[in-house]
Amino acid sequence: MQISWEYLFVYFFESIGIFMSVFFFLQYYILRRKEYLYYATYLMLLAIYSFVALPEYYFTLNPNDPEAVYAYDLFKRPVQYLSSTAYTLFVIYYLGLNDIKGKLRIIFRTLLYVYVTAALLSFVLNYFRVAYNPYYFLFSLILLPVQLYVLVSLFRNRIPYSGYIIWGSIITIMGSVSSLLLTIYVSNYPAGHPIRELNIFMPAQFCILIDMFLYAIALQKKIADNERSLINAAYQRQQAILLERERIIADLHDDVGGGLSSIRMMSDLMVRQQTAPEKQAHFAEKISKTSREIAQRMHTIIWSLNEENDKLDNFIEYVRQFGMSYFENSNVSFTYELLSPDLPSVQINGTLRKNLFLVIKEAFHNILKHAEASKAVFQ
Repeated sequence: MQISWEYLFVYFFESIGIFMSVFFFLQYYILRRKEYLYYATYLMLLAIYSFVALPEYYFTLNPNDPEAVYAYDLFKRPVQYLSSTAYTLFVIYYLGLNDIKGKLRIIFRTLLYVYVTAALLSFVLNYFRVAYNPYYFLFSLILLPVQLYVLVSLFRNRIPYSGYIIWGSIITIMGSVSSLLLTIYVSNYPAGHPIRELNIFMPAQFCILIDMFLYAIALQKKIADNERSLINAAYQRQQAILLERERIIADLHDDVGGGLSSIRMMSDLMVRQQTAPEKQAHFAEKISKTSREIAQRMHTIIWSLNEENDKLDNFIEYVRQFGMSYFENSNVSFTYELLSPDLPSVQINGTLRKNLFLVIKEAFHNILKHAEASKAVFQ
């Protein structure tokens, strides 16, 4: 039996649709990204729609017998609207519209409800064999400007990767409108007329094939960009670690190295001036003071490296304890007064914490040495 080119095209469309659907289901299983799940569902529903809309291409039946095609017509338009639902969900998750607020998100949410309602309503009307073709065509024409408005909104908002959705949707709309117009044209001819044997879905199927390959590229492009972003983020983290190491080395050199050099010099002088006990006592006092300062600086460096201290309340507690220790054996009375019992949840990184602490430490030093104060309050 010779198979016409129309049959070959329908079989080609069906095989590509099923293959791509299985492929994206596997992608979802591997990557666990919902846009793959919804796009695979969309393609699978399109394949099912091809079965129920064109049963004469797959099964032995008389397409002019209403009873023979009733079982297929029962599900044809419900599956069509469900495929539109899956496609809308794919667009929402592919563009990340589920995570943003605004008019565009409301429109897509509304479209979801409209498509699901239309699927249920068309199934009920088909089940009770209610003729509603004119209303179906009118509803499809009403949806067209809404879809165009959504595409214009995507273009105006410059949402990442929206270019693929815009062009893919334009191609799909062109195919759907062509098939819709062809359907209206063919329906004007009586049953049995040769023109009724035309595959009215061919324009839509052809555009959907283009759409499949376009979105395959789009989804892989997003994966590649995500991988590139992860690589860049890992590189930035590595650079941050290297910078942090350099900062720690510099801090150790400046804060500890200088103090140890001073201790070594004073120790050498003590050894040389053994006959001067008063000078030895002076050097011993300086060595003790310098040792305490080095210990404090080491403690500050370690404290600044601990990420658990990044919270504001931890920083305030550390300053409070340091202040009490700093003014403990002086004539200055140190007190801590909390202005608000509820501290804001603020993160302070290690470098910022250390710099703030050094500023406060310098303020404490000025109070103790130059202000001639009797009381210091930390608020």
